[in-house]
Amino acid sequence: MKKQLQLSETIESLERGKTNFRAQIELYDLQELCYKMDNPQLIEYVPVKIVACFEQLFRDEYQEILENPKVKKNLKNIDLFKDTKFNFDIIGAFEENTISLSDYLSLLIPCSKLGDIDNAISKLLGINFLTELEKKDDGKVILESISEIFRLRHIYCHEVPMKKTIDVDSARKLISHAIEFIDNSDDIIRNALYSDQISGIEEIEIAQKEYEKANKELEELIDVLKVKQDKGPFHYNDFSYINKWKEYREERALCDSSINNKEGYLPLHYYRNMERTTKSLIKELKEDYKYELKR
Repeated sequence: MKKQLQLSETIESLERGKTNFRAQIELYDLQELCYKMDNPQLIEYVPVKIVACFEQLFRDEYQEILENPKVKKNLKNIDLFKDTKFNFDIIGAFEENTISLSDYLSLLIPCSKLGDIDNAISKLLGINFLTELEKKDDGKVILESISEIFRLRHIYCHEVPMKKTIDVDSARKLISHAIEFIDNSDDIIRNALYSDQISGIEEIEIAQKEYEKANKELEELIDVLKVKQDKGPFHYNDFSYINKWKEYREERALCDSSINNKEGYLPLHYYRNMERTTKSLIKELKEDYKYELKR
């Protein structure tokens, strides 16, 4: 693991991955695109794209974990950050709220291999991450696919394969399992962070409140931006797209949490999906308008 980052590379990395919203969309888009692929060279790109999405999504997961009070108060005891160093530019950025401690630390943790992700999340949360994944429906099968994704990505990025190792059907299966892997990982992380042997109903209620809290924050942020826009120089945005975005958020949450061919849905997954998508937009808006918000 890296022990220190320069401020410039920290800000550039945060700018490139300022929201997991885009990375999640990329996975679903890739799934749709795969049905139209017939070029073997394009199909070989699938594992590379999936791992790129994994890296951004898990950096956001790391960041959320590091923001949690239970984890934050125990940082000094987590050996992932042993000997971590901060230069004066980074310290100054902390004081000016340009970046947060969780921003910085999340970039230090590797996530380019399944072993890296397992090691990081297991140590941050005090669980056996892969064991928890295996307990999910088809957990072992999905993990086999994830290992294969990382293996193929390494081959296509660093070697010249001597024979064809992936076809359209295989690519579709890998993408489907990648999406399930992300959903299962998110469920495990949230249970570790927010659940303390609570009942299913209580868990749904907490998820609903977390979503409502995020939605309120989004509405207040948009109101602030509109007021600042009216008071001074500001690149104009009437946020007219928000209603359409809310329709997308709702449809996606229903789709991702549906059961029995969309005849019903799982409330817990629905509210968590709604919250995650809402937080992604909040994060994106704060980054896009960070200078205006300081005025």
